[in-house]
Amino acid sequence: MSKDAQSGGHAHPPNARAEAESASRSPTIGDDAFAPEPQLEPPTARGEPDRPFGPDDRLACLTIDLEDDWYFDDPRYDHLTLEYLDDFVELIDGLGVPLTAFVVGKTLEAYPEKVEQLRSALGTEFHLHTYQHDVSNEFDFEEEVRRGMRAYRNHFGTDPVGYRAQQGNIDPDGFRVLERLGFKFDSSVFPSYRPGVYNNLTAPTEPYTPSTASSLLEIPLGVHRGIRIPVSQSYFKLFGRPLSSYLGVSPLPNVVVYNVHLQDLYRTASHDKLAAPKRWIMKRNLERSTAILERNLSTLVSRGYELTTMNGIYDAYGDR
Repeated sequence: MSKDAQSGGHAHPPNARAEAESASRSPTIGDDAFAPEPQLEPPTARGEPDRPFGPDDRLACLTIDLEDDWYFDDPRYDHLTLEYLDDFVELIDGLGVPLTAFVVGKTLEAYPEKVEQLRSALGTEFHLHTYQHDVSNEFDFEEEVRRGMRAYRNHFGTDPVGYRAQQGNIDPDGFRVLERLGFKFDSSVFPSYRPGVYNNLTAPTEPYTPSTASSLLEIPLGVHRGIRIPVSQSYFKLFGRPLSSYLGVSPLPNVVVYNVHLQDLYRTASHDKLAAPKRWIMKRNLERSTAILERNLSTLVSRGYELTTMNGIYDAYGDR
């Protein structure tokens, strides 16, 4: 999860094409010239199974965190990656995979037409991803959730059933609050380690009910068991072909939540505004990121995973 911003009518930075061409001519160690992969087998009716899923099924869900890029204090950088929403819709529609979006409340309020584009074009399933995506954590958690719920309700006319905290930051009391407010599941926990953000190396890798809740289901984000590297687009971009190749043989949980952001796939001026080394990390393999995503989803299907939505996973594991 990350931070960004947008300006009206902004296009690619002038040097984006030149840098991409230069990168393709002079690849660095670990870069990937991904060859075309076999076409992804389409799931049934965009994730609607022809039979009920159960805990013994291998399920995978592609989720997108719909948010500002890196929340710069400059309106010229506000939600720049939304300029690529048409490209993203075309990509996902071409793959035929079901999509689940966790949307930030402020994004929902500011860009309702973009949310509706995802919903109408792809049948996207929506859940809540905080109200303001404040990574400082200097806010009242329950009030943040309630504000997000109001934004969600004002747009969709119903309350959200799923939640995702910013940067996977949720403490045990947070689960209790979510359950009390009526959420059925949360998908915040990375069973991994990120210095200064979280240490969840002992967290379960399969769906579970946290000890501070009685019925709320935590659906953790996917990780490679053992090494605990998340099954997320930003990590596949960073580590390149070795990690994508490892996906074909790595020990995975039965449930794999594969997360992506628009800024993982498309470059804007926001990338150039990042400080080093994050700027280098986020630009790495960016020009071939959509090919990485296609390849990885194809790999999951070849390993017997059925692509579904977060509600599909909840139906298989919740209320049991």
